[in-house]
Amino acid sequence: MIKFDKDVHGAMKALEKEGFETYVVGDCIIEWALGESPWEWDMVTKADSETIRRIFPEAEVADERNGIFRLDFTYEEEDEFGETSVKGSTCDIATMEGTIEEEVSGYGFTAAAIADNPERTLVDPYGGMEDIRNRLLKTVKDPDELFREEPIRMMQAMRYVSQYGFDLQKGMADAIVRNWRLLLDHLVGPVRQELELVLTGSNTGKALNMMADTGLMAAVYGEEVARKMSSGEGQQFITLCENIDKTRPVRLRRLGLFYTVLNEKRGLAAIERMNFDQATETRLKEAMTEILKVTFLSNTQDLKRYIYENGYQKYNYLHNLTKAQRIVYDHPAMKIEARNALLKSVQENNEPIFVEDLCIDGNDIMEAGITDEPEKAEELLHLVVAKVHQDPRNNDRKYLLKMAKKYSKSKLSANSRYVHWLR
Repeated sequence: MIKFDKDVHGAMKALEKEGFETYVVGDCIIEWALGESPWEWDMVTKADSETIRRIFPEAEVADERNGIFRLDFTYEEEDEFGETSVKGSTCDIATMEGTIEEEVSGYGFTAAAIADNPERTLVDPYGGMEDIRNRLLKTVKDPDELFREEPIRMMQAMRYVSQYGFDLQKGMADAIVRNWRLLLDHLVGPVRQELELVLTGSNTGKALNMMADTGLMAAVYGEEVARKMSSGEGQQFITLCENIDKTRPVRLRRLGLFYTVLNEKRGLAAIERMNFDQATETRLKEAMTEILKVTFLSNTQDLKRYIYENGYQKYNYLHNLTKAQRIVYDHPAMKIEARNALLKSVQENNEPIFVEDLCIDGNDIMEAGITDEPEKAEELLHLVVAKVHQDPRNNDRKYLLKMAKKYSKSKLSANSRYVHWLR
């Protein structure tokens, strides 16, 4: 029997008290069997949606289409050093239509087809507990049949490999080789969701290797991109598989590592295939097109200019991605350490980077008679900021107004504002 979270057990007992057969199911059982402490629990019950709402009026709707309700038992706890962390658990509750045996038969894999209720029994019709102990992933029915009916199960299998370190039963791996093309025309949303879970697991390298061996990489990168990978890209992919688990499992960072294996053209095509949300797609495309620019920022002026033009969020993402690449590809740390030192000095000395940091504003420029147009004054502010990037001591009212006047009269001076002329 599984050791239940007390709040989850309390929710189960509340449903059972009303006469509704209830079980916990899913990944929480796998995690418990592997010695972990689940904090995300899944529960199925014979109670319908109206009854679940009545028994748990505090429940949130987690998935309206599928009638899934969420109980949030999390809370913040402060340690002796004043640091807060989230404790507790969440529990998603869904209605089951048939018997519990019929319910778990639709879960695809033997390791997932387990249900438990300490007041009733452990339901394990396919020997899933033994498979979990052996870390062996099997399907509940013929794998070819399963993958033809639900192609996304092939990507879900890779998630189990990544999250829990499972191996694939040989017949199942062979079935993926025969059926992976079914994912080429599959809805991309579920494929993308499973890919992100694969990339943030603790055995990501193992899963990526299996994806390459079974053909699934073409379903993610796109068949054209995967087929045309160069030998250099292939070697980078092998190195990524060997070392990606040494990096922090941060979603955007791992995605950046995954796509920067490819050259710019193929990487951009592979990113577009997955139809990411706009913010994610923008960051990943920046990883493909801007990573070298950040890598070679070697002086304070260039660093400040880059942050001014692109913002801290973009810079920090790309900087952290180069740190992850250093771990994966064993690059020297010299350039990263140099950028860290440059930025630390800028921040410690409160050196101006943005227009908001200047000692003048648009009103000062207009009051000095340089222009009477607010838009032109704003434009000049964005030009004179170059001078404080060159030397923070230039953040002087008299000097900046002088430069604003100069730039208002000379396009050449404005366009060459970052150029350092030698005498």
